[in-house]
Amino acid sequence: MVHTLDQKKIEEELNQKRINQVEPFISNDDIESVVSYLKSGGWVTEHNVSRNFEEQIASYVNRKYGIVVPNGTIAIYLSLLALGVGPGKKVAVPNLTMIATINAILWTGAKPLLVDVDKDLCMSYEKLIDQKNLHTVIFVPLNGRGGDGKKIETWCKKNNINLLEDSAHALGSNYSHKACGALGDISVLSFTPHKIITTGQGGMILLDNNKYKNLINDLKLFNRRKDKSDWHKGYGLNFKFTDLQSSLGLSQFNKINKFVKHKKQIEQEYLKLINNGNIKVLKFKEIEVPWFFDIVVSTKKRKEQLIDYLNSKNIETRNCYPALSKQKYLKNVSKTNLDYSEKMFGKLLWLPSSNNLSKKDVKIISEYISNFKDNE
Repeated sequence: MVHTLDQKKIEEELNQKRINQVEPFISNDDIESVVSYLKSGGWVTEHNVSRNFEEQIASYVNRKYGIVVPNGTIAIYLSLLALGVGPGKKVAVPNLTMIATINAILWTGAKPLLVDVDKDLCMSYEKLIDQKNLHTVIFVPLNGRGGDGKKIETWCKKNNINLLEDSAHALGSNYSHKACGALGDISVLSFTPHKIITTGQGGMILLDNNKYKNLINDLKLFNRRKDKSDWHKGYGLNFKFTDLQSSLGLSQFNKINKFVKHKKQIEQEYLKLINNGNIKVLKFKEIEVPWFFDIVVSTKKRKEQLIDYLNSKNIETRNCYPALSKQKYLKNVSKTNLDYSEKMFGKLLWLPSSNNLSKKDVKIISEYISNFKDNE
């Protein structure tokens, strides 16, 4: 059944408000947390508040250690170095992921191998297990979905292959046996403004191995012999975080359960309200938390028409990441058969997904999408 629009009323509302595809949820307690820190006399840079932030996130996903860094890309890079990835090593990466995942591999000098995705839009277990001479696998719970992460973890252990989980989208989501952020040898998170919690920019490395922890901390802190020393054990860089960001991160993290609940409520509203034969709303499992709410449109052309139509109504959407294999500078990267990811990415669209969304916002968006076939 197509929903009836109170066109005049909705147009009046949308003339006053644009619905962004995503925006951060910043509340008064976040502001107060940052102001309180600035008044505390802290030196702003990474110190005790950052240690608290690391400990709370690590405990939440049941890891021993957390290490904050400036962003998720650096988190992947340092994690790969800790795992011994470098020139000549082969690293498997899903063909649908944010560009940072593969760029971090290239940064180390290693050789990426593109692996197709499955119907959950995560790395295909069947395509992966046919590959030989892998040093490391990067599994991405894309958009908060766990896919075959558990099976891939078991396979990697059996074959002595390192597993790095790029869980940038998935804080709050779970596999059947553990939290996203706790899969494999090392996991990473991102805290950019559109993630479930934000510090503006920022990332975190999560792990249980003390040797890896010490190596990563050496690399991110100039490899000093000791704190405040200008004698160095070897090569190192500066990838420190700030307590100012961590004060915001802690305040945001205090609302994680509220954010998770609200994301799941929005998903149910979209599933209930969108009714269009040319559009499929993708579902999440109960143990998964949507990062973005995604739909599959019957054709790429129809999807582009829908984007333009919603934009004309002050509703912003976002295309899914292009398949990595379609990036010109990656044309010579090794790959498996990538038919599914290369076919799917052009039909995938991310709807407005902020924790700021109200039920009224979701109703307006859903009604326009449901009626789209009558407005082409």
